[in-house]
Amino acid sequence: MLSEKPLSAFLHLAETSSFQQAAKRTGVSNASLSRYISLAEEQVGFVLFDRRRGNSTLTRKGRAYLPVAKKLYSDLIACADQTNRIRLETDQVVHVGCGPLTPRTLIQPALSAAQMAYPGLRARIDVSARQTPIEMLENGEIDIYVGDLTHTPETENIELMMFEKRAVMFAAHISHPLHKMDNPSLKDLFSHPFASPHLHKHWRAVIAQALGGTPEAAEKVATMPTIESDDYAFLTTLLTEDGFVVGGMPETFAEAVATGEVALIEPHPRIQWNICAARRAGDTHSAAQVFWQKLQSLTD
Repeated sequence: MLSEKPLSAFLHLAETSSFQQAAKRTGVSNASLSRYISLAEEQVGFVLFDRRRGNSTLTRKGRAYLPVAKKLYSDLIACADQTNRIRLETDQVVHVGCGPLTPRTLIQPALSAAQMAYPGLRARIDVSARQTPIEMLENGEIDIYVGDLTHTPETENIELMMFEKRAVMFAAHISHPLHKMDNPSLKDLFSHPFASPHLHKHWRAVIAQALGGTPEAAEKVATMPTIESDDYAFLTTLLTEDGFVVGGMPETFAEAVATGEVALIEPHPRIQWNICAARRAGDTHSAAQVFWQKLQSLTD
């Protein structure tokens, strides 16, 4: 198969039959054009032109090859265009995986700042508490992960960035009996129907310990939550007079609280998130780098 320069030289000479005109169209000297034609004939394995002084015409095999060469040239142009589109998309799109606690608290402010700094930036956000972040990073499925990596094995190929620990909050309808208590405990809170995203091992261990670390506490945690969903848009619809308590972060419940129908609860003892961001070491493509920098500014 012909490479780009010999192919271009062949097509121009086939069209003009003149070395001088073909060289001008190709943007090379006559001598360079002659070398490209010789290279083209070497690559296809047969003579393409009958060379005469002042005139070069296609051989029989050259004429047979001409439509093949035109098709090849068209395919090369299409391939170059598609490659360029992929290159531009790869540089402009950041693929982010995250746990359910982080979209409002970290992803949204970092994304807003990144889009101001890099107007062409686009993002794909995959929210789930059941992701395998290190594997997804290593496989290139995501560029950055933001979530709890407490029970994730360490790897030298992954760069980590820690965020400040913050207390997890709980929300309930203003008519909920917990709001009538001066200082509700976690035990008080979890005696009511509870809804939350998926609770992985870290959260179950933290809650069990906060409930006293007893076999009874572990048994209680094993039955939680009453309703499980990683979709906070759905979970906040449960904050009605029916008595559900939903766990999350203050930002998650901001709109519901603003209605005056929902209020936050901070029980004792407090339980805290353990959130970090992770990316492949040395990964610096444009959109991902800008997003990472804006996440980093949230740690200051």
